[in-house]
Amino acid sequence: MTRVFSIPTSAPFLPTLARALLDGELVPGFAPRGDPLALASATLYLPTRRAGRMFAEALLEASGGEALLLPRIVPLGDVDEDALVFAEEAPLLAPPRAVASVHRRVALAALVERWRDALAEGAGQAAVAAGPAATVALADELGRLFDQMSTAGVAWERLDGLAPEEHDRYFEISLDFLRIARRAWLAHLHALELVEPAVRRDVLVGAEASRLARLGVAAGPVIAAGSTGSLPATARLLAAIARLPQGAVVLPGLDLDMEDDAFALLTAPATVAPDHPQYGLAHLLPQLAVARRDVVELGPRRPNGRERLLSEAMRQSETTDRWTSLAIRLPDAARDAALEGLTLIAAADPREEALAIALVLRDTLERPGETAALVTPDRDLARRVAAELNRFGISIDDSAGVPLAETAPGRLARLVARAAAEACAPGPLFALLTHPLARFGFDPDAKREAVAALELVALRGPRPRAGIAGLAATVAAFDPATLRDGDPRRRVDDAGLAAASDLVARLGAALAPLFACTGKAPLPDLVAAHRAAVEAMAGPLNPADPDPALAALAHAFEEIADGAADGPALRLEDYAETVAALFADQMVRPPQPAQEQVRILGPLEARLIHVDRVVLGGLVEGAWPPQTRTDPWLSRPMRGELGLDLPERRIGLSAHDFVQGFGAREVILTYPGKVAGTQTVASRFLQRLATVAGKERWAMVRARGEGWRLAAASLDQGPSVPRAEQPAPAPPLELRPRQLSVTEIETFLRDPYSIFARHVLRLRPLDPLDATPGGAERGSALHEALGTFTAAFPEDLPPDALDQLLAHGRAAFAPLAVYPAEYAVWWTRFERVAGWVVAFERERRAELRRVVPETSGRLDIELARGPFRLTGRADRIELRTDGRLAILDYKTGTAPSTRQGATFSPQLPLEAAMAARGAFRNVPAGEVEDFRYVELKGGAEPGREKPGVHKETTATQMAEDALDRLKDLLLAFEDPNQGYRALAAPQWQGRFGAYDHLARVREWALGGGEEGEA
Repeated sequence: MTRVFSIPTSAPFLPTLARALLDGELVPGFAPRGDPLALASATLYLPTRRAGRMFAEALLEASGGEALLLPRIVPLGDVDEDALVFAEEAPLLAPPRAVASVHRRVALAALVERWRDALAEGAGQAAVAAGPAATVALADELGRLFDQMSTAGVAWERLDGLAPEEHDRYFEISLDFLRIARRAWLAHLHALELVEPAVRRDVLVGAEASRLARLGVAAGPVIAAGSTGSLPATARLLAAIARLPQGAVVLPGLDLDMEDDAFALLTAPATVAPDHPQYGLAHLLPQLAVARRDVVELGPRRPNGRERLLSEAMRQSETTDRWTSLAIRLPDAARDAALEGLTLIAAADPREEALAIALVLRDTLERPGETAALVTPDRDLARRVAAELNRFGISIDDSAGVPLAETAPGRLARLVARAAAEACAPGPLFALLTHPLARFGFDPDAKREAVAALELVALRGPRPRAGIAGLAATVAAFDPATLRDGDPRRRVDDAGLAAASDLVARLGAALAPLFACTGKAPLPDLVAAHRAAVEAMAGPLNPADPDPALAALAHAFEEIADGAADGPALRLEDYAETVAALFADQMVRPPQPAQEQVRILGPLEARLIHVDRVVLGGLVEGAWPPQTRTDPWLSRPMRGELGLDLPERRIGLSAHDFVQGFGAREVILTYPGKVAGTQTVASRFLQRLATVAGKERWAMVRARGEGWRLAAASLDQGPSVPRAEQPAPAPPLELRPRQLSVTEIETFLRDPYSIFARHVLRLRPLDPLDATPGGAERGSALHEALGTFTAAFPEDLPPDALDQLLAHGRAAFAPLAVYPAEYAVWWTRFERVAGWVVAFERERRAELRRVVPETSGRLDIELARGPFRLTGRADRIELRTDGRLAILDYKTGTAPSTRQGATFSPQLPLEAAMAARGAFRNVPAGEVEDFRYVELKGGAEPGREKPGVHKETTATQMAEDALDRLKDLLLAFEDPNQGYRALAAPQWQGRFGAYDHLARVREWALGGGEEGEA
């Protein structure tokens, strides 16, 4: 007779199992309580190694702390699934080594790449998603399919029985590839004397089952506990243990309250319910040769009756009509008792959810003797909660660890590859240089100074030429004497420049191995070069390093190198995209914290670990339960024909984990209302529970969580502060500027605070990293082209004027060629502009004696405290045949209107006033007859003239009026009480400039402010 037991959800699994083992409830005649040596003859199979360690502690506690010899404890599987992973010393078996996951990934990626390239060549276009990321993703799915076929015991010959004509054309193509890939892969493994991990696992499991069957009574007491038998190999081992004379199987949370006919539906051929939490156990019982009624329940249930409530809530859809009689089976009092201690936190977003959970766990630490755990499949939520607990100085044990790619060494490795792939582009390069592990042999202070100097000299502003040579040339050409006063780059002295040059040299030496991998390089060469570059920056990598993350990185490089020979050749750019995927299987688990009062657990581990308070977090569709994943290689009908699990099977496993989480005295359910600004859908498990609980009771459950939610929402709220006022600093008169350019006068009129920040505080905004050229760069190139062309031909145009202008344009636009997309658009527009300008020039020059291009000037304005200097640089001043002057200003954008020119945009009127007084070099004083704008956009309308003089006045009058208004403005600021007000007359509402963060504009201008000019 087989002995199968179940521990209810509300009973602590491991303590109940330990007590039952010691008291002889599991194996007749084996009651080792009081005999410290007897336990050594028993063998226990538990799902994880951690569960084994905790069971040993439970045995010691159940025995009253007496010394005893522990039984042999063998882990059944890893922390992700019920997959058996035995130690190398598995009895009577020395199986082949399993292929490493990275080796398999790169080798299968090479197969996928060759297949994809062959398809593309035959079809004349890409038939399958291309790129390194897509290739690796397909390789992973291919490896997963291999595992599933092996696990389910499906012979690959059955693929020949599928009818591809009944499916999409793509799956006919994929079937052909699967047949070829499987043969090639098996031949590859055979040559290396390796096997698939799933094959090795199944061989080990089968051998262990056979060993136990042969031993019979000699095997001694053998107990398997905590597994649902979700894998066929696991189920076979459980069945072998159940048949042993002294064998026993202990199941987690078998539903003994479910009606017999409803339970039978789970295994009925016509009914498919893989998303039910009892689906796996229902299929396991026949293999154990035991009926559900014969399963013995161990340990007392908690009297609140949650098992019955959950059984009702999770019943399959075919029987939900029985909810109409729910009040008879589950009266109001029973539901009230079951919902006691249940709390729902409906957070606004993931951050609020994580903070609320952190507060719950922190509260547990203040309760002596109590324990708590966050159980979630959402790794992002787990990391958020750990980060929120850090703000309270609490380090928490996360059983899953951290992905290697997200650790500091992993990020360094990714940045090294990315910086090399992008030829030292400023963005990734700056991230690499500022990484704390990228030391380059400098001490921290010296490195900080070198990075700061290089940032100012080469990384901010337009991108330097590609590669180390471009960086070195930029540093070598740097001359602070050529920079304007106040330019932030002038702070780089000779010592800083030398440090920057030294840093570039060390960077070049470190990245040299990667730069040597040109074209499509073999993967082993890329991996070796990558490791060399990382070690040149951070020091040697050692798998025995005391830092677990550095040790994991060293181990990952070694593992990748072992399988790289079978991987595809890659360009450096593609390798950089693949790095994160190559590290994907590596998890870094830091040393366990001293306290285990609160923990973060995965759902599988949580089945067996009892705590007083459990938080089931991330209860939204797509996380818990997980989103069903479509197989890219086999369609759903194909998988059904082969007998492979349907995607809904993952939902059933997730449902079982959800139900198992309700064993704690206090259960807190959490979910975010929105993720990334998108409304979430609460988990179907929550919705079922709410339906069975009833609207009023569920409202009470939700009300219990409001306190935690409000606490989380208010934690970062500080005391109310008065709203910031519009600033108007009034510095001493001697600090106020005595010189401004005509282009700054508009700023002076609209936003005096910017003048204060620039000329009184002497602050200059830094250029952004890797600044993409915009309108300013295009405008500068166009002005330079027109200026040099006009300087070459100030009087008459040559016959080949268009060719000459284009030649000047090529020289002016040449620096922008490093930005091919922008250059292509802008040069095309300049070609249109050039044709229009030549026609414009030929018509206009008939009335001109000479044209003076881009000339600078200055005019001293006498004030009470001394002269104020107005400077300017006119794009073009024309000397007419009648002795009068005209001023033109080139605009690549939209020119201001004549009304704006008379009020807040007085650049041209002020230039006219200066020209009338002979303030410009090479231009004699004279009457200004006209000034106007020339818009050169290069679009459908390449260019056009736009008047600058208002039709109701003259150029001279506008010029004198503008100068008078400027004098009035300057006199106003001669008053020491006159402040430089922020955004005195903004042109556009919502405009934010370079100094507005200093003026705290967003604090006082939102929701109000003065009306700006449209």
